[in-house]
Amino acid sequence: MIRLTRLRTATGLPRDFTGARLLEKHQDLVTRFFSGQVDPPIKWTSSKWKSAKKRLKFETGGKCAYCEASTDVVAHGDVEHFRPKSTYWWLAYDFDNYVFACQICNQIYKGDNFPISGHRLESPLMPNAQPADAQLMQLVQSLVRDVTSTNDEELVALWGAEDADLIHPYIEDPSALLTYEADDTNREVWIRAGAGLRAARAHDAAIKFLGLNREELLRLRYEQLEILRIFKLSFDEPRISDGTKATIRAKFDEMSRPAYPFAGLNRFFLRQWNLT
Repeated sequence: MIRLTRLRTATGLPRDFTGARLLEKHQDLVTRFFSGQVDPPIKWTSSKWKSAKKRLKFETGGKCAYCEASTDVVAHGDVEHFRPKSTYWWLAYDFDNYVFACQICNQIYKGDNFPISGHRLESPLMPNAQPADAQLMQLVQSLVRDVTSTNDEELVALWGAEDADLIHPYIEDPSALLTYEADDTNREVWIRAGAGLRAARAHDAAIKFLGLNREELLRLRYEQLEILRIFKLSFDEPRISDGTKATIRAKFDEMSRPAYPFAGLNRFFLRQWNLT
C-alpha cells in the first residue's frame, strides 16, 4: 500500500459529484434514509457511485488501493466505501470516502468491517419524518461535502477522532506503518508492522480485514522482488558502464512511481539498499 493523492479538481471529476447534481444525489440520500427507517436497512443502488470508478482508477494507476496488485491480475476493481455505508450512511455519496479496490480486498475481506480505536462518528441529526421544500433543501445542503473544496487536513479533523485501525491511503502514509519481509525459502514477501502501536494496529487490520498477506499476494510480491533484485545485481556490477547504470537507475525510478504494481514494496527495498 502507498500514499495516494486525491485529485481535487473539477476536471475529470464525474459531473454528478459536483454542483447541482451533487445536491440531487444527496436528495436521493435523504429519501433512502427515511425509506430505510420504515423498511430497514437502507436500500442502496451501486449506479449512484459507479461514475466515480474511472477517476478513482486513474488515481491508483489501475491498481487496488489496498493490495497494490493490478486489477487486471487479482480481480476486477470497483468503488469501495472506506467507511461502510451500512454504518456511515451519510458518507455513501462522499467522494472522499471512496477508494478503488479489487473485489478480493473489498468484498471477500473488508465487507462492512471497520474497526476503530477511538469514538465512532455520530450520525447527523435527522428529523423524525422527511421534510419538504425549503426544509428539505436545507437538510440536503447540510449533508453535502464537495471534494473540490476540501483538503486532507480537513478530513483528518473531521474523521480523526475515530482513530480508524485501517489505513486510509489518501490521508495517511502506509510507508510509515508497514514494512516488508522476504522469505526466500518459501518464495514469499510478507507485510509486517512498522514501529509503534499505531503501526501494529494498522498491520493487524490490514491482514485481517484486507487480506494483505493472502497466499497469492505473497507469491506476486516475491516475483516482483526477484525482478528488483536482478536489476540491483546488475547495478552493483563494477564493470558495467555509467550509461547502463543510468538506465537501471531510471528503471528504479519507474518501479517507484505510484502507478507501478507493488510500488510500496519496490520503494521499501530500494531504501534498504540505499538506492533512492
